[in-house]
Amino acid sequence: MQTSDHSNFFQFICEFPDQIEKAPSLVKDLNIKTIKKDFKEVVFTGMGGSAIAGDLLKYYLQDEFAIPFIVNRNYSLPNFVSPQTLVISCSYSGNTEETLNATLHAIEKKASVFGLSSGGKLEQILQSHKFPYLKIPQGYPPRQALGYMFFPILNFFQHLGLIEPKNEEISETIKVLHELRERNAPQTTHIHNLAKLIAQRLYKKIPMIYTASELLYPVVTRWRNQFNENSKVLAFSNVLPELNHNEIMGWEAPREVLENFNILFLRDQSELTRNKIRLDITKEIFQKNHVPIFEVFGEGKSLLSRIFSLIYIGDWVSYYLALIYEKDPYKIDSIQFLKDSLSKFNDDMKV
Repeated sequence: MQTSDHSNFFQFICEFPDQIEKAPSLVKDLNIKTIKKDFKEVVFTGMGGSAIAGDLLKYYLQDEFAIPFIVNRNYSLPNFVSPQTLVISCSYSGNTEETLNATLHAIEKKASVFGLSSGGKLEQILQSHKFPYLKIPQGYPPRQALGYMFFPILNFFQHLGLIEPKNEEISETIKVLHELRERNAPQTTHIHNLAKLIAQRLYKKIPMIYTASELLYPVVTRWRNQFNENSKVLAFSNVLPELNHNEIMGWEAPREVLENFNILFLRDQSELTRNKIRLDITKEIFQKNHVPIFEVFGEGKSLLSRIFSLIYIGDWVSYYLALIYEKDPYKIDSIQFLKDSLSKFNDDMKV
């Protein structure tokens, strides 16, 4: 079954729990003395697999953060960015053009800047301006380096005094992910392997990933992105209650259209009671239209563990679906073509 995995992508997925274990050691010597303590908002700027770390931090910490947290996916920053803004620049490669331009924009606005990458131009820019910078391990596809981006920033927030320590939650997350790795490994048969089972159900179907928990918004986005990049399939995501106000009408499409879809509901105990009711009614609509539904629940007591267990299951599902379609999960030919083509038009770029 692993014949299409020519780049040993399997190893990147296996190492995900290890990234979380190694994250604290990456920030222990980080010098944050140049970071001002009176900032009024945090702006996280990044793209793709790097930006999802910002989304996850925003939603995971939303009940604890006392100041606005904005995730920026663009070449520039919002006009409100000022010397009282903390800008976090995250680009795994260190060469993401949107993030580099946004970082220069932050420097122009005299914001406090903290960045992390595996090297590249971002490292050069931040070090030349003497901003705190964290170099994370190289050699990963950006989407598979999530542990090296999310958890060091979580530790960084702790060092700044913005959040309470998360040691117990992190320990539980590592334990749960180790268990999931065993249960979803290739040698585990389909009947006991949730990821293989879901991947089989999605064969020749378009995945629709939904959730009734607002805290899981970045998780359904992550599943969608992993299906796009790893499995090379179209996928779509949405959240309740928003999808009840528009997208639900799309499920009145002709039967020959609807039979191309399969619905995945990512579930969590953080769902509001009203959204649970909405979910049950929404499922009735899907069932009337004979659209298959599969529910996946996060594991663990802490929100952190439940979030990352769902992420990890999704990574495994996208991997097995890629193998079913005989696609190399590592390759991203269309993205590379786009980057190569854009590189011919760099006259209007700052970097």
